[in-house]
Parts: sequence; C-alpha cells; structure tokens
Amino acid sequence: MGKKEIHKIKFLFLLIGLFVIACVTQPSKTNPCGSGYQKIDEKCYSDIDIGVLQQIIDSSLFYNKPIDLILDINSNDTIEPLELSQKWNDLGRLTSLWLYDVSLGGNLPENIGDLKYLDTLNLSYNNLSGDIPLSIGSLENLKWLYLSLNNFSGTIPDTICGIYPNLGTVSFAYNKFCPPYPECIPIEKIGAQDTTNCITN
Repeated sequence: MGKKEIHKIKFLFLLIGLFVIACVTQPSKTNPCGSGYQKIDEKCYSDIDIGVLQQIIDSSLFYNKPIDLILDINSNDTIEPLELSQKWNDLGRLTSLWLYDVSLGGNLPENIGDLKYLDTLNLSYNNLSGDIPLSIGSLENLKWLYLSLNNFSGTIPDTICGIYPNLGTVSFAYNKFCPPYPECIPIEKIGAQDTTNCITN
C-alpha cells in the first residue's frame, strides 16, 4: 500500500470521526440542546452544572438542613436546581450562584470545580460544614467568593492560590478553618476563625 493510499485512509477516518462527533453533540429532535445539555422551559442548561446544583440540594437534605422554601418558586414544597438564585450565560452554563442566608447545610460537592464559568459564589450565612473541595482551584473565572458565617472546617486548600489573584472579593471569616492557611492569602482576609477543635503541634 502506497503513501497516497495510507493518507487517503487516514483522511477518511478523520472525516468519519468528525461526523460522529457532530452527530453526538449537535441538536436533534430527541435532544434539541445537544449532548450534555437539557431543555427546561425553552432554555438549554448544562447537565454538569445542573448536576452540581442538585448535589448541593441533596447534601443539605441529607444533613437535615432543608433549604428555605422562600426559594420554592413553583410552590411544590421541593427546592429544584433552577430555583436556587443563579444566573446563566448564553452557552447554558452557570455564571452566578447567590445563596446567602437560605438555611443551606451539608457539604460542598467535591466536583464544584466543574462549574467552569462561575464568576460569583456567595454561600455566606448558612450551615455549610466540612472541607472546601480541592476542585475549587479549577474555578478560573471566579471573581467573587463569599464563604463567611458557616461551619466550614479543616484547612483552606492550597489549590485556591491558583485562582486567588483573580478574586476581587473574598470572605472566609467566622468559620472553623484551621491553620496553616495558604500563603497566598493575607491573614486579614482569613478573618476570625474558631480554632477550638484544630490540632496543634
């Protein structure tokens, strides 16, 4: 088989691959939003982002901290992902999640870093607990981060240093974060912490 024939075969496989990808990702009659998205109320939303929001809701319920029903827009006594205070871009990706003082509890999803387009995250004045997931360092578009007045514990992950220069506003105060704190964050930005249960050397 000559070089020309080999190149033709490679080119043919490339075309087939592109055709398959196009068929999978493009809108269809069964999925007008394309693969990885779902249509809700005539708009397309990322399955990934909806999934993270559902995990936040489920964790709050698991820890017996039901979210304030003031967010229950359709009055069915159940908080659904799109009822959380949020903004989305034209690509169907979540850009803002504003859950200040809504009785939110439980832990943050380990994959919160999948919210790639998120620029605002306000979770202050709730009952959130546990560690801050390492994946928070993947939120490269984040500019505002409010985590104050919760029950977060453990250490603030060093992964946050990768996005800290982009953060215009950040708030960690009044949690239970233990030292050592990431060197990239000035101590005054850490704020007051309850370190009663922290292990000291």
